[in-house]
Amino acid sequence: MVPRVLVSATSSSSGKTTVVCALAKAIGRLFSKKTSIVKIGPDYIDPLFHSKVAGARTGNIDLFFNSVPDAVSVFERDVYGSDLALLEGAMGFYDGVSNSVEASSFRVAQALECPVLLVVDAKGKGVSICAEVKGIIDLQRSFEENLLDLIPKSRFAVLLNRCSKSSFDSLSKKITEVCGVETIGFVEDNPAFFIGSRHLGLVTPDAVNGLDGKIEALASSVERTVDFARLFDLARRSVPLSDRKAVNEEEELSRKRIASFVPPVSFVPSVRIAVARDDAFCFYYRENFDMLRFFGAELSFFSPLRNEPVPDGCSGLYIGGGYPELFWSTLLDSRASAFSIRRFCLSGAPVFAECGGFMYLQMLGVLPGSFEKKDRLVRFGYVELEALEDSFLLKKGEKVRGHEFHYFDSTDNGESFKAAKPNGKTWLCEKIASPECRVKKGCGVQLPSIEKNIVAGFPHLYFPSNPSVAENFVDAALFHASVSASDFASGSKLCGGCSGCATCPSRNGGPGCGGCGGCKTAGGTAGGIGEQFSEI
Repeated sequence: MVPRVLVSATSSSSGKTTVVCALAKAIGRLFSKKTSIVKIGPDYIDPLFHSKVAGARTGNIDLFFNSVPDAVSVFERDVYGSDLALLEGAMGFYDGVSNSVEASSFRVAQALECPVLLVVDAKGKGVSICAEVKGIIDLQRSFEENLLDLIPKSRFAVLLNRCSKSSFDSLSKKITEVCGVETIGFVEDNPAFFIGSRHLGLVTPDAVNGLDGKIEALASSVERTVDFARLFDLARRSVPLSDRKAVNEEEELSRKRIASFVPPVSFVPSVRIAVARDDAFCFYYRENFDMLRFFGAELSFFSPLRNEPVPDGCSGLYIGGGYPELFWSTLLDSRASAFSIRRFCLSGAPVFAECGGFMYLQMLGVLPGSFEKKDRLVRFGYVELEALEDSFLLKKGEKVRGHEFHYFDSTDNGESFKAAKPNGKTWLCEKIASPECRVKKGCGVQLPSIEKNIVAGFPHLYFPSNPSVAENFVDAALFHASVSASDFASGSKLCGGCSGCATCPSRNGGPGCGGCGGCKTAGGTAGGIGEQFSEI
């Protein structure tokens, strides 16, 4: 059993991320323990901090995306081989889907039978802080009729945030006396520990000036102010997950299926899928990568920001979300990468783009439509997507779960899927499309492999909610690889997607050249990439 603690709070912006990173950093430095950090909920940014700052293995666990048995199995896989697991809660302890406790940190703590460390802001407070602590612990009685489902007080502890030594000495005693739980330490009130935020929550790690120094200072501070012996003792109060019995055969099969998504040591990938990953495209679920690898993909990462082309030998492309709007000028200047991505889309290989990646394909002119920033979140929250037509990811009628979190909107969001929120609200989304070729219309060149080879839209999908998505993506890449190899061998006329790219190896009648006549100049011809950029 991996000892574990769920770090939660009364609300968002309570310092959970910085506390988790500081604890993990201090634990590794003081005790040389291997710590895993798992984010509760659909957030992509917090895990970036966990990985970069604390050097921890990270993942996401979400009870909207997965059933309890599947979530337990995902968690067991994510923390395998660790000495300690820290889970970072989402929002407040009881905040779940549609103003309910479902999929909340509370429900995760129940599902994993996990001790809870409450981070409570102590600045400007005295004994009234006991009301917060007692309220959090006692509120669960309002949601559970069976007393056996309550999290016992022995699995709760408190960490006071923005607190002085003198306040801690008095408040910790009062919290134990009034609430019946221990306070294991405090975090000093120091402006140097503050990390800013932007419209999607925390800024990404690379956008924080002096981040390493901030976390080092905070870790050094908590080494003095946190009783780690008590923290480890709290973590050991976890109930071994192996003691949990599946209630039926379906649950048992589900747990085994999810737990198996780790390639064996002797794993040999059967196809390569390119993944755009840098500061512009950094919102990915690690579980999605794990599942693609499980089904036979080798992931080849590249950076459009660094003007890197799609890696050679890839037969699929995955472009995630992030903050591309902060890097438009750099992306515009990264012409070799843009040409490569556009050429790849025109090759007929399967391409999946989420949120920022979707906007990027519109910016490149691969997909129709334009986008603009709104003054509020657009279609925010959990969604279940139902395919309204066949694609390489899903057949018509099949479903997958995901999440939307963005301020931008498009003039052409697509109508290939129906999205449904837990509250019943629905809308159409996602494009299943062939790429647009603006170099020369009607050139007669046919796309190989997959007629509609792009699936793109604002929702971020969580592949473990329907493993077929990952399996189908890999199968489509395999199919493209086999068909393309056959067509090139036979000398078939395939579109090179040159778009006026001077670096294209297929120029001027070379292998794979579609003969569109767009390769006369390095800057591109009319309708080429430069013109498309100017239209956006």
